[in-house]
Amino acid sequence: MRYYELMWILGADADEEGIEQSIEAIDERIENHGGERLRSAAWGRRSLAYPINHNAEGIYNVVQFSMEPDESVLFEREILADQAVIRHLQLRIEEVELLPEAPVLPPTPPVAEDQPETPAPEDTSDSAEPEDSAESDSPEASESEDAENSEEEEKSADPDSESEDADSPEEEEVAEEEAEEAEEEVVEA
Repeated sequence: MRYYELMWILGADADEEGIEQSIEAIDERIENHGGERLRSAAWGRRSLAYPINHNAEGIYNVVQFSMEPDESVLFEREILADQAVIRHLQLRIEEVELLPEAPVLPPTPPVAEDQPETPAPEDTSDSAEPEDSAESDSPEASESEDAENSEEEEKSADPDSESEDADSPEEEEVAEEEAEEAEEEVVEA
């Protein structure tokens, strides 16, 4: 006896009863051909990569079983004749590739597309001082802000500073270059 895995896809129009009938029919065919069903899993409704027989979605099922090689060929021919199956793939697998024994979970229902979006959180800035438009328009104010920003950048780029985040040497070099560029802009202004 060899081990096989069969994945089959039912059309999206199949209801719960049709899915159960398909699973029972596959199990019955395995037994009729002298095989033994070992594991099965219902993967549920999934989008297809491309439409198959005008179906954009399909209902996936997987079963692993053992069967004689000659019988597996006849078994696959019966799967081909099943009109409810829009695609299937039967593979020979090794014993180590068997799925772990686990309960079969019911497929999750599709998520509704018309769910209201959650509002974005409001911007909470760390600055305690309100911005004064008169200060930001004056050149002296912008120079002092640039100087403060460059000092903060230097502190963050200083390897001797006690920061919890250890930056890589490349990140430290980039921070130093940015600080030097900021200083040059202040000098030019």
